[in-house]
Amino acid sequence: MANRKFLIISSYAPPAIFGAPLMMYNLLKFFPKDSFCILTSRRGIDNMPIKKGRWLNVKYFYFDTPTLNTIPQKEESFFQKSKNVIKKFQLLQSLAQFFFVFYLPFNIILRGKKIIQKETIELMLGYSDYGPAFLSTYLLHKITKKPFFLFFYDLYYGNNFSLPYRILARFLEPKLFKNAEKIFVMSEALQAYYQKKYKREIFVIHNSIPIKDAKPETHFNPSGPYKIIFTGTIYWPQAGAIKNLIKAIEKIHEFKIQLWLYTPHSKKFLSAYGIFESDKVILASGLPQQMKEIQKSADILFVPLSLKTKFPLLINTSSPGKTYEYLISGRPILMHAPPDSYIVWYAKRHGFALVVDKDDIEALKNAVMSLVRNKNLVKKLVDRAWRTAVLNHDAYKTAKLFKSFFK
Repeated sequence: MANRKFLIISSYAPPAIFGAPLMMYNLLKFFPKDSFCILTSRRGIDNMPIKKGRWLNVKYFYFDTPTLNTIPQKEESFFQKSKNVIKKFQLLQSLAQFFFVFYLPFNIILRGKKIIQKETIELMLGYSDYGPAFLSTYLLHKITKKPFFLFFYDLYYGNNFSLPYRILARFLEPKLFKNAEKIFVMSEALQAYYQKKYKREIFVIHNSIPIKDAKPETHFNPSGPYKIIFTGTIYWPQAGAIKNLIKAIEKIHEFKIQLWLYTPHSKKFLSAYGIFESDKVILASGLPQQMKEIQKSADILFVPLSLKTKFPLLINTSSPGKTYEYLISGRPILMHAPPDSYIVWYAKRHGFALVVDKDDIEALKNAVMSLVRNKNLVKKLVDRAWRTAVLNHDAYKTAKLFKSFFK
């Protein structure tokens, strides 16, 4: 039985390099060429030239260009032109958010209807963003009677959205769970939460990485100076934990150690979170295809989730995608996250990271020193990380499982 052709609707898509689109790429690159299309935002991928990005080998359509096209046009759409004007007027921004909650999905629906007809789409897959994708998927379902799946990369209602999208999530989420044919999440914690809340079956598709050509590390013997590396975006969920690590390494004088932050953000952006470049903190950047080698240049890889936030349920059910790239790097992982978080439970269960799950700078300092000095500990963590990757995060196997739902 052939798989049903589907349309992905999401504000984020490969080749954007942060969590959700990166995990989307790893999962969907194993699907046949003509098995799906993508309806997404050109704004999210404008700065990623085709030769440098990880593009899926399928048709891309854009909902924020002047006309429906598979080529991201340079001319701004009405939506983007309006946003550019409104940014200049502070008083208009709050009111405009309520307008855009409905205007953007309206535009997505108009284009989605044309794509469904033109490409003979049998099924839709709404991929989580801040709200437009889920609302558009639900309304297209009502209009076209096409079934739909949902893929939650993070908690939906209860996420740190702007007020209009928080209100939308409050009323839309029950309708989504009632009408979706299948629902997928990336962690057992989010699965348990939604199954209890909505009394229906939820499927786990773990965040995955390609490991076919990777090999276990056998020659890792660092001698200093030492590098702790973090790769990825930095927002409020990571900032507090990163600042704690900076305070911890500032207390280390026995050997030279630096924190390297490979992130797309500017110095000005990071300074708003209280993160500044120094002799101990290096801000750097790299292309997606360079990340594997960058991670292998580390002596320690860092997984941060802030311990004190206004959204503990979101933090505690999340599963940072970067963690699973780290598993096959051959480098020890240091994790600083809340004790009740899924990622801490998962790391302790499989023993692939040294975990500091309390807001304690001294404990972080001691953990760093242990990873530098204790070679037996490092070997054990690296070996267990590899086994965890093979067991649960092989993208080829995960994609095979995911494809089985589209029959």
